[in-house]
Amino acid sequence: MASRPVASIALLLSLNLLFFSMASADTCPVDAVKFEVCVDALGIIKIPPNAACCSLIANLASLEAALCLCTAIKAKVLGINPSVPLDLSLFLNDCGKKLQNGFQCP
Repeated sequence: MASRPVASIALLLSLNLLFFSMASADTCPVDAVKFEVCVDALGIIKIPPNAACCSLIANLASLEAALCLCTAIKAKVLGINPSVPLDLSLFLNDCGKKLQNGFQCP
């Protein structure tokens, strides 16, 4: 009889671990404030981006770089309205990252 409660606890812990790992997968290894170099004085993302901006994401995978930009946008670091759809693939492709055209922040 003791095996049923143990199995329930193991299942609960496994689900918690799964959800925790999914939630922490969206974090960006770059401080979002540093992405200010990617926008001009009006708060518009520069296309093509400058070298300082591209160097921020140089060591990141394409999707990871996109999620970092999304984090910076959602944190309102870039001065961009997060509710406005923005095609980040144009920007990231100019930095040498390959992302599907039309990628938008989740």
